[in-house]
Formats: sequence, C-alpha cells, structure tokens
Amino acid sequence: MLDRIASLMQGMDDEEIAQVIRLIEAKKETYQQPLAFLQAVMDFKAVEGLGEAYTYSMRVSDDLRNRYGIVHGGVLTTFIDTAMAETAFRLDGHLQKAVTLHLTVNFVKAAESGLLHCTVTSAQNSFRIALFHADVTDETGDMVATADGHFYKTAHQLPVSAEPSA
Repeated sequence: MLDRIASLMQGMDDEEIAQVIRLIEAKKETYQQPLAFLQAVMDFKAVEGLGEAYTYSMRVSDDLRNRYGIVHGGVLTTFIDTAMAETAFRLDGHLQKAVTLHLTVNFVKAAESGLLHCTVTSAQNSFRIALFHADVTDETGDMVATADGHFYKTAHQLPVSAEPSA
C-alpha cells in the first residue's frame, strides 16, 4: 500500500506533497474530531466570535471549484453548514451533538478565488433548537451567499459542577 502511495505522489511538487500530508493527518484526527478531514479540505478556520456573531474562513482552491472555475455550490453549502454547526457548539459549551434540520442557501455571486468569510448570527438558541443566519462574503466584501438554518441539539454534557456526586 505504501508503495502505491509513493507511486501516486511521483511528480508532485513539495506544496502538493505537504497538502497530502495535511490531509492524512486530518483523516487521523477524525477519530477525535469527526469533521477534521472535511475542514482540512476546505481550509476551514474560526476567525472571530463576538457575542452571538461568529466568523469563519475558507480558502478557495482548485479542488473546490467546479467545471466552470467557480466554487461548487455544494462546497459553499457545506462551508455554511459547518460554520453554523460550529457556532452551535461555541454558543453552548456543553453541546456534544447537533444535526441540521433545515438549511436554505441563496447563491448571490460566484466565488472564484481567495478567502471566503462566513459570518453566522444566532436568531434563536434554546436548549434543543438553534436558528442561524449566515452571510458569505469574498475578499472584496461582496456577498456570495446567504443562508438560514435550523439545528437540533441532540446531546448535552452536564457542566462539571452539575454532575451528581457519588
């Protein structure tokens, strides 16, 4: 198997090999963090969080473009969905699992290159349901997409101080 991997990597430059290594490392991280591989492919990063608004970034790469040279709509949708779920976890520090109930994405402008930003704001954040709005912008600040999503929080971890004593 390692020989096959070495054969497939023949002719790749150092940057491409480094990318493959990052993806292998991210694949291994999925044992502890389920979205690690997907986030590595998108180069997904949390940028900032203020109050109930959180911003995330994604770097556009050739791997994320469709046959027309623009970011694939499914990739943008995944970026938004991941940012919204990450916001649910950040708003509720004891949340262990959240699933998307509904996600509506409105594509406004094609994204072709650079860094995209997704700013997520919370419209509702109860014990079981979270409603979010997201705006995706490109490096020039132009709107690329907007979205609204509903998430169901399926598991909470009790805060340490609230755990029953033995």
